Amino acid sequence: MDNYLPINSNSLRTDTQIGCDLYLYVKTIADSRYILYCRGDTIFENRKREMLLDRNISRLFIKKDDQQKYYEYLENNFHEIITDARIPPDERTKIVYSAATNLVKDLFNDPRAGSIKRTKTFAYNMVDYILLEGRAARSLLNIAIHEYYTYTHSVNVAAVGTLFAKELGFEDEDLKHFCSGILLHDVGKTRISTDILNKKGKLTKEEFDEIKKHPEMGVEILKETGNVFTDEYIVTSQHHENYDGTGYPRGLKKDEIHRCGRIARIIDVYDALTTDRPYAKAIRPFAALVEMKEKMLNCFDKELFVEFIRFSGPYDPRAKPRNGDYIQN
Repeated sequence: MDNYLPINSNSLRTDTQIGCDLYLYVKTIADSRYILYCRGDTIFENRKREMLLDRNISRLFIKKDDQQKYYEYLENNFHEIITDARIPPDERTKIVYSAATNLVKDLFNDPRAGSIKRTKTFAYNMVDYILLEGRAARSLLNIAIHEYYTYTHSVNVAAVGTLFAKELGFEDEDLKHFCSGILLHDVGKTRISTDILNKKGKLTKEEFDEIKKHPEMGVEILKETGNVFTDEYIVTSQHHENYDGTGYPRGLKKDEIHRCGRIARIIDVYDALTTDRPYAKAIRPFAALVEMKEKMLNCFDKELFVEFIRFSGPYDPRAKPRNGDYIQN
């Protein structure tokens, strides 16, 4: 079984070519084995789906080596999958998260124009999903992977940030640009040594100075694609700017920082605190909000931070502010 991975059969559209072989797992008293159900170079016909439904089979399997082909299939058919009412909302959410994670992983392995354009297209579709599903899309917050990798961090921040921006009343088009920017916000780290990024101990001054270059490096990468990513530049360049002017790379403060940059700063810190990083274990959402308030409040727009606490409350009741305790104006 180590050579095979389960997939949800609901993610497969009829009359499409999947691109990788699909297997059934058959277990008998004598043995268990994988049986080829549909070849990747043939059409996944409706009769194949109906047979699975008749037998109440929701899982098929693919070979591990074909995982990338399956994710490419999800990405190419993403809009149709997320609008398919036959797929339960929680399953659609898992598809969104897994496809986004694979996409951003590809981006960080090869941050060229094609990968960046794919990321932008995916971000727009991800926003369509969030708008379509409404509050059900908040389940994205519950499946975030709590082990820190640059690519999972980008997906987590995009999910939380986009849902928060929607709550703040962003228009649909602005929401799409923001989601795209926040998926791309750490692309500059592709030019930072992994020895520095994954270091478990405290960074030296020289190493931290290198880390501080990644926002501007990210903008350079976006500009090198030859495409115009004006809105994405803002999030990429400003997600480490602090409200009191102590951030980097430009030391902007207050309204000098675009609203999207101020939102990204809050979400970026929150996700970093609530995931396992090389140098620190994850802390609970409530504890993260308290730490942000008590030790880092100078970094954030206070009004937006209060809104974020209110936003966080419904999916973590411990995060709800009580009697204005979190913020003293």
